[in-house]
Amino acid sequence: MTLRARLTLLTVTVVLLSLMSFAELAGWLLWKAELGSLTRQLNAQSQALLAVAQSRSPTLDATAADILEEKGTAASGRIYQGQALRWSGGADGPPVLDAAFLQTSEPRAVERVGDILVASRRQGDYVIQVGRNLEPLEHLLRRYALLSGLSLLALSLLAGWVVAKQVRRTLRPLETLVGRVQQLDSPDPIPALEQPDEVGALARALQSSLDALRAERERETLFLASASHELRTPVTAMLADVQHTLSRPRPPEELRAALTRAEQTASRLRLLTGNLMTLTWVQSLPEPRAAWRQLDLLHLAGEAVDRLQPLSLGRGVELWLDGQEAPVSGEAGLLSSVAENLIGNAIKFTPAGGEVQVRVTPLPDGGAELVVQDTGPGFPPGTLTGAFVRGQTDVEGFGLGLAVVQQVVDAHGGTLELGRAEGGGARVVVRLP
Repeated sequence: MTLRARLTLLTVTVVLLSLMSFAELAGWLLWKAELGSLTRQLNAQSQALLAVAQSRSPTLDATAADILEEKGTAASGRIYQGQALRWSGGADGPPVLDAAFLQTSEPRAVERVGDILVASRRQGDYVIQVGRNLEPLEHLLRRYALLSGLSLLALSLLAGWVVAKQVRRTLRPLETLVGRVQQLDSPDPIPALEQPDEVGALARALQSSLDALRAERERETLFLASASHELRTPVTAMLADVQHTLSRPRPPEELRAALTRAEQTASRLRLLTGNLMTLTWVQSLPEPRAAWRQLDLLHLAGEAVDRLQPLSLGRGVELWLDGQEAPVSGEAGLLSSVAENLIGNAIKFTPAGGEVQVRVTPLPDGGAELVVQDTGPGFPPGTLTGAFVRGQTDVEGFGLGLAVVQQVVDAHGGTLELGRAEGGGARVVVRLP
């Protein structure tokens, strides 16, 4: 059942039950009011009959008949003196209106006997009973209940129709929104963004979610393209080298050279797979991250420099570290991968005789800044794929490493800035809270 149908059914049910309850209460109050009025009328008639009976008027029949007549409706009357029935008249009724009262000594009583409401009065040896048939009144109330029930049902259906029309008009933007959400790849904007009601709030939330989803999809596409590029090139080169080496018998020195190249390629593949694992680690970080412990960024950068000193010495590149203790909040393994990727990237793109400078400084408002600067070809400011355009085709690319750095820095709430150093070379700045 649709939301519109449920709301309409609920409205009809609530309105019908409310009106029926009101009508039932109104009918009960009307019955009580009519019964009270009839009781007072019967008491007055019985009092008048008692006065006429005690006066021993010779015109008792005519006078009593006039007393029992009220607005064109006659009541039944009985006058007893002692145990004998002295007079009976008025409307048709049973011979004895209230036989139980005749057996008591009560001065007065009003009781319903069958369909007749009887007012009885005793004074001296006189007993007066006046009764009125309640069936016409009950019949009138039953007709009222039937007509009011039909009228209330019609009003409830009318209210349901009005509500259904209003709900349909209100939910039309929501239905349009549902149709648009089913086409997530459509470039069209989400409808109802400007509406101030709940549908507008939902539309704005969906638009925000779709924007985040598109951005995440673009990042994943860029990551997959970068990963496939980084993995395909060394695998293809290693496979071609191995096939060429196995194509004919080789002297030991050629085999050793081929194994050395294979070892270098395998080392690079291990680094790439490590970066892939780091990216997976970043994406699976738990929330909230307020429980991260305090770390010294200078200490992490120093460890990365120590690990990469053999690489810098092998390439004839000087590697320097300078700075002060700088506390940050984060995951030690991930921040170490940031420092290692940036320093390793700088070493790989710096020609022999150049230098790489690493500096760590605390920020005035808290957090720390890591700067890695080299004397290589550099890359244009503001580009996150600068490793592919450094202009050195004899050095392996490191675009996936930069993707890892970007993801880790974003996860820690920091910023990554790429640019040129003074005098040329690349300059990478990472700021962490």
